[in-house]
Amino acid sequence: MKYNVIMKIPSENEGRYNETKIRDFVKGLGWNLVPVQGRYNAYWITSKKVDGKRCEMMNGDRYYKLVINSREFGIECGGDYNGWAFAADLRIEIREAA
Repeated sequence: MKYNVIMKIPSENEGRYNETKIRDFVKGLGWNLVPVQGRYNAYWITSKKVDGKRCEMMNGDRYYKLVINSREFGIECGGDYNGWAFAADLRIEIREAA
């Protein structure tokens, strides 16, 4: 699986990410997150609500994984370009919402 960083805190002195806040923020953008069994910090991204309708992910519900670490969070998936592009799209969406 390839990992693509969405956002990162450059220094340990600058703080840490709160997993609950990141997860809730991404859910607030309309994304549906399902916990990955056996991992406390990872969530499958299964669908997104657009204009009141739930849109399923094109490559199935077990392809994109949101991984939240203490100083960074990102997308993990099987395809290198797909993960990179999805992480970039999600990064833009997060910045616009913030």
